Amino acid sequence: MKTIEARYDASALAYRTWWEPVLRPTGLDLLDRLGRVAGGPAGRVLDVGTGAGLLAIEAVRRWPAANVIGLDGSTEMLAVAEATARADLPPADLARIDWLRGHAQELPFEDGSFELVISSFAYQLVPRLTPALAEALRVLRPGGRLAFVTWRIGDDRFDPDEAFEDALDELDPLDEESAAEEARNGDLTSAGAVATRLRRIGFRSVVAREAWLTFDHDRATYLAFLEEYAERELFADLALAEQRRLRAAATRRLSRLPSAAFRWRVPVVYALARRPESIEREP
Repeated sequence: MKTIEARYDASALAYRTWWEPVLRPTGLDLLDRLGRVAGGPAGRVLDVGTGAGLLAIEAVRRWPAANVIGLDGSTEMLAVAEATARADLPPADLARIDWLRGHAQELPFEDGSFELVISSFAYQLVPRLTPALAEALRVLRPGGRLAFVTWRIGDDRFDPDEAFEDALDELDPLDEESAAEEARNGDLTSAGAVATRLRRIGFRSVVAREAWLTFDHDRATYLAFLEEYAERELFADLALAEQRRLRAAATRRLSRLPSAAFRWRVPVVYALARRPESIEREP
């Protein structure tokens, strides 16, 4: 079984190049939504599943009174995040950000340690969502806030991916079995379901909203996106001759699609919540 951390360790640089730009506008929108509700925090902020550091770095930029910790289970992702911060932040801001390896379901912090917990597209990866959110509640001070965004279950059909699957079918026989991966919670079912879960854990002032993440992939680079990131392991397992055949078949099929087909539109859920001064969980 290959761990989620191992997969992210192996693709950390590719994540920064190919995947973070897809997620970036939605992650920044999460901080905008939080700012409209609660303003900027003055104190410690925890970014759970920081990845390449998008939210943590932006939080330091936006909130001059905040000290931020980016937490992730992947050491290579943390290395990319730290390198990005050193390249992008002035020394005064860099002094207010730290990086730490850890997991959402076992946060390595004392109770009431943070003013704010934020997360972008990480909670779908935890083995069990309720314990992970309960950990966020535990490390928040009374009155502290949680803000996160992640995927909602939806129709995953995307014409460029269908074209790539058809190209794979041309390579018969091809062993498409992938290595088993450790259990994960998966995408959320609805905003209402996550709001109910948060209230039962003990959060209050819960606001959960469904929205759309839209990203225009470039037809000219979509195959590179697949080969270098989304389907990296598949390509790596092919012999060189099979790689060439797959590229040719995929290029042919992708070229037949109109540019509008490369607009990726998928549902997400934003959630904002507050730890009350005293916790009384719903039955």
